[in-house]
Amino acid sequence: MALIRHASTVALLTLASRVLGFARDAGVAALFGTGVVADASVAGLALPQIARRLLGEGALNAALLPRLAGEPDPAARARLAGAALLVFALAALGLAALLYLLMPQVVALLAPGFADDGERARGAVLAGRLAIAAIPLALLAGVLAAFANAAGRFARPAFAPAAANVAVLVLLALLYLSGAHGMSVEVALAWLAAGAVAGALTQFLLNLLAVPRGFFRLAVTRAELKAALPMLAGAAAPLLAAALPQLRFLIAAAAASSIAGGVAALFYATRLVELPLGLVGASAGAVLLPALASRERGTIGANGMEAALALSLPAALGLAVLAHPIVVVLFQRGAFDPQASELTAAALALLALTLPVQALEKILVTVAFASGLSRLVALASLAALPVGAVVGFLAVGPLGMAGPALGVLASSLVALAGLGVGLGRRGLIPVPASSRRRLRGLVLAAFAMALAVALAGHAAESALASGGMSAAAALGGLVALGVGVYAGAARALGGIETAALRAGWRK
Repeated sequence: MALIRHASTVALLTLASRVLGFARDAGVAALFGTGVVADASVAGLALPQIARRLLGEGALNAALLPRLAGEPDPAARARLAGAALLVFALAALGLAALLYLLMPQVVALLAPGFADDGERARGAVLAGRLAIAAIPLALLAGVLAAFANAAGRFARPAFAPAAANVAVLVLLALLYLSGAHGMSVEVALAWLAAGAVAGALTQFLLNLLAVPRGFFRLAVTRAELKAALPMLAGAAAPLLAAALPQLRFLIAAAAASSIAGGVAALFYATRLVELPLGLVGASAGAVLLPALASRERGTIGANGMEAALALSLPAALGLAVLAHPIVVVLFQRGAFDPQASELTAAALALLALTLPVQALEKILVTVAFASGLSRLVALASLAALPVGAVVGFLAVGPLGMAGPALGVLASSLVALAGLGVGLGRRGLIPVPASSRRRLRGLVLAAFAMALAVALAGHAAESALASGGMSAAAALGGLVALGVGVYAGAARALGGIETAALRAGWRK
């Protein structure tokens, strides 16, 4: 299997999706800043957006691929796939109906700070109910993406989230042309909810087209539907693991909801962190899992950890060091004022440090699922979430926006430690001496990059503070400097070996 080649394809397409998603969020930030519409839409659309993001990045592969691969007869596999699609559809419709009825309670749980602000609470309930159709569409899109991956098609499902973001951007453009600034809160939220549904529908249709003809058959018997039920039950642990970053955000957002504009500011900071994190998650779910499930295991887990750290560690340190200028250049325009920049940068500076922890966690989760250890994943995940909640709610008072971010970091560390100990005891994450040497080189190179960027950023402080194109050019120069220093240092310190990369590409 050409592991690196397939992973690179998925990563590039996921990068395109994340960039377009960032453009979408920047558009919402410019139109509504961190005001009532922004806060209410983030809370109300949280579940549909989370469903679309995680299900579009291979979250169901761990539940569906092993079972489908274990059925050698094509006709029987087609009936099993069809039964699974129907079972997931029924479950998704039931879940959507329940959430629609309980949306006020859901909003109260996700944003308890809205209780003192009736307009934000009512807006969040409205947005959540209007966008409820996005949840079953996203779930079915995830099932179809798993079918396509099982058939060896990686590029088309990875492209679907990017196309979905294009559909949302079109609606945002229409919203702007329709006079977003003069709209009532209710009308603006209806537009944003329509965008969430349009994105999920686009993803569903494109994933449907990606599945080979005849891969599933909907004419199934009751016995076949019953046989597919374990696949639905088996999806619980993979979905929990894939949703951990989003669940941590929901808990952090609940802690931040007591700060005016805090929910929206945390969302924008999280989106910056999720840009590189999504590349690791999508590649692990779509490419690394099938490789681990085969007989090619060897040191694939160690190679995955190397690749995850090579991307996430420099990104984390760069985001932390340049948090404020990044937020100013990327977001500060229109309704997004300097106060919103301060809130978002305060969250981003600490939230960025969770990036390498969560990236490694995604690799270990993939190894665990490939080894049949879904219970370990569930236990580590469930143990980590309450830790993040306690730390976030306790720290938001003295630390402000950094408090919820600290909760996310604490939760990530607990989950990573639990997975590492569980897999290590079973000898499932062997790290050979060559990998340890490269990892040391990557860590040293990342810190050398952070030091160089911090010093250069101090020298360019006046240009960064001037705003506009001057600040953008200065930030671009700092990013280029960081990339150059990191690449050179990683090569010099043995973190990157050209021969190993070429061999991985050909495998």
